[in-house]
Amino acid sequence: MEKPFQLKLIIRRVRPTASLQWLTAAWQLFKQAPLVFIAMFLLTAGISFLLQFNQLTAIAWIFLNPFLTAGFYKAVVGAQQQQKIAVDWLFQPLAEPSCRLILLAIGAIKFLLLAPLLSFHQHLFQTMSVAVAAESGIDTAVILQLIVMVALFTLVFMLFAYAVAIAYFLKEQRFLVVLQTSFIASWRNVTALMLFGLLSTVLVLLTLPTFFIGLVVVLPLLNIAFFLSFNDVFALQVKPSDDGVLEV
Repeated sequence: MEKPFQLKLIIRRVRPTASLQWLTAAWQLFKQAPLVFIAMFLLTAGISFLLQFNQLTAIAWIFLNPFLTAGFYKAVVGAQQQQKIAVDWLFQPLAEPSCRLILLAIGAIKFLLLAPLLSFHQHLFQTMSVAVAAESGIDTAVILQLIVMVALFTLVFMLFAYAVAIAYFLKEQRFLVVLQTSFIASWRNVTALMLFGLLSTVLVLLTLPTFFIGLVVVLPLLNIAFFLSFNDVFALQVKPSDDGVLEV
């Protein structure tokens, strides 16, 4: 009997200016169904706001967020395929058992890593605020702690940047492989992602004259563009093998 073909994951290095193409393509997709994407963003933001009033519902949001992210990405794919997408696509991954465990794990572990970092950030911000108010200057140790904090936040971002997309679209169920793949993809394309971050900041700042009302357009657009970066960075190559191989 012939051995079945299995998929070998390829992580591409894209050009630093690829972020411009992601944003341009994202705008074209956004224009296909602007009201749907805006409604998805507002619904997600509203659910997040409501669930974070107390600790119990906040825990529910931790586990729900990866599913809503996958649902938004699924709508982007639908728009790429010229399908008629709707707001309820946001919740479709909740009904798919194949991805349930891995998405729950992504939400839980991301929270466990971010919680102490956010606490550290709050403490460091208070320390710096006191030093600035007292006009005593910021201690070298505080500056070093700030550098460490930025490095740790960057590490967490790289570990989880593509985690939901890898788990949902590439059907990877091994949690450590998901994190490893996301980190490698981010590391190989750090220049393009940094430029994307800079352009994202500029677009957000451009909403200042609208008192940030323009974010209802800018943030869905940026989410679409980031998913398009996943399309650009990853490829699948068929390879006859007994085991799936992660290309690193």
